[in-house]
Amino acid sequence: MEILNHIVLAGNLTDQPSVSDTGGRQFVRARLAQSWFYDTQGRTVEHRQFLPITFFGESAIVAKTFQKGDNIHVTGQLIRREPRPRADGQSVGREVGTVFEIHVIRAFRIAASSKSESAAIHQNEIRRTNDAKQIPAFLQESVHDWPI
Repeated sequence: MEILNHIVLAGNLTDQPSVSDTGGRQFVRARLAQSWFYDTQGRTVEHRQFLPITFFGESAIVAKTFQKGDNIHVTGQLIRREPRPRADGQSVGREVGTVFEIHVIRAFRIAASSKSESAAIHQNEIRRTNDAKQIPAFLQESVHDWPI
């Protein structure tokens, strides 16, 4: 049985990506922010989520060019890991729990950061275009069609 672990995301970087080096292996960490609207109980609500992403290899080279606020598109894998002990050797305790993050395989900039916030996507737009054979409309648009 083959198991597929493949995630495709788009969103804005919440901070400047940071470069780390552990035992000769360099990687870049950042957080991806996403927001969208959905309707519930007669009102429209905005939902936001923040996802930790880690770039390795070729994707780390690309990630070093990203800036805070850039709208990016990433393809990666969802990874679950247990927290490491603290540097002083003490346990981090049960309050931390399991860590989930996206290990990025490919990434590219959709649009450079701008001072205005990017518009959130309404969940109905996602549902309307969420066909396994069709890329959602908001990803099909040309970068030149987006206001900067």
